[in-house]
Amino acid sequence: MTADPSGAGPEEIGQWPGSRLDLTDIAGLLLDIAVPRYGDGGAVFVLERLLAGQTDPGGQLVVRRLANRFAGPDGELARAAMPAGELLAFTADSHYGQLLSGAGPQRFGILDQAVMDRIRPGGRQVLARHRSFLAVPMTAHGVMVGVLVVSRTGRAEPYTNAETAAVADLAARAGASVADAAEFARRRRDGEALRRGLAPAAPPVPDRVEVAWRSLPAPGHLVGGDWWDIVALPGGRTGLVVGDVMGHGLTAAMLLAQLRAAAHTLADLDLEPAELMGRLDRSAAALPGGTCATCVYAVVDPAEGSCTMSLAGHLSPVLALPDGRTHLPALPAGLPVGLGASQFGQARIKLPPGAVLALYTDGLVESRTRSFTKGVLALRSAISGEHGDLAGTCDTLIESLRHQEDDVTVLLARIPPGYSA
Repeated sequence: MTADPSGAGPEEIGQWPGSRLDLTDIAGLLLDIAVPRYGDGGAVFVLERLLAGQTDPGGQLVVRRLANRFAGPDGELARAAMPAGELLAFTADSHYGQLLSGAGPQRFGILDQAVMDRIRPGGRQVLARHRSFLAVPMTAHGVMVGVLVVSRTGRAEPYTNAETAAVADLAARAGASVADAAEFARRRRDGEALRRGLAPAAPPVPDRVEVAWRSLPAPGHLVGGDWWDIVALPGGRTGLVVGDVMGHGLTAAMLLAQLRAAAHTLADLDLEPAELMGRLDRSAAALPGGTCATCVYAVVDPAEGSCTMSLAGHLSPVLALPDGRTHLPALPAGLPVGLGASQFGQARIKLPPGAVLALYTDGLVESRTRSFTKGVLALRSAISGEHGDLAGTCDTLIESLRHQEDDVTVLLARIPPGYSA
């Protein structure tokens, strides 16, 4: 078959939605245009070094197949024998290797034997019926990012110069989208790995205190600057920490990891809340480049029916009593840690069984359209008289109060109703 290069085609690439940063979708759309317009089969490959975030080609000729498309009954066999996601390594003297080395579009009658040997039997069966191949580079800002291949079966004529130019233009238009999608996929993968690495270990389940929490990064970020922690203390007491590092993204996440580790270590020493804040302040100030974070530390004592808390520039916790009343405990405010304030206060409040203590970050109650005062009132209303499952209450608070603008963390604690020391 011979394609008509004057038909509608390459301009369709410009109509792809910019928000669809998915390599598989882009490859599929590219093949929708290329097959059968320019051949009976086709495939899209991306350079593996691009997915790995390597900027130096280093002579690597390793690609990952994103998708293939073959007409007729060959389609199903090709998808099974040449699956998406499979890695292939090409020798420098193969047609693909020459293309990847910068030699430009390659037109050839049969695949190199070394390439065929790397393909599964079913794939070789399909490709053996093709007699005319065209491989063109996909580039972004002059840098090679992948390969588009089309091919014809039967007694096919070699691709003409006009056809080669049309397919090359199609691939060139797709190159920027492939590069953006690869970068997005790499950042998402790296962010997920960092998020898993930064996630706290499974916290201890207190014997005498019910605790539930939810923590979400700001929209568009895989990791954020909020942290929380639960620390088992002697005498059946439980330490609760919620903090908020200034900023979002990876930098904030790395700082919070260090602060969380420091706060956990200090809490494990069973320090008074005010003393813990003082030491955490010095630790934060000593971090490279300095940092600033708000924090609240609360020690719940079921035997005494009390809670001792200290604030470092953080919003005051909310206390919801079993009879439906709510209030903000009177606590010394303190400055955020990292500023060298040195002096922090603390206060001890009554925490009767069944009362819910809510620790949270400002992302739960404050937004561009809602002041934190109104947000705190909404929080108080939402947990007023709440006696149900704390995990469900956390979900309800996130769904009803969050404005999708900032990291958000909420941690709820309760001495079980009917508890007696």
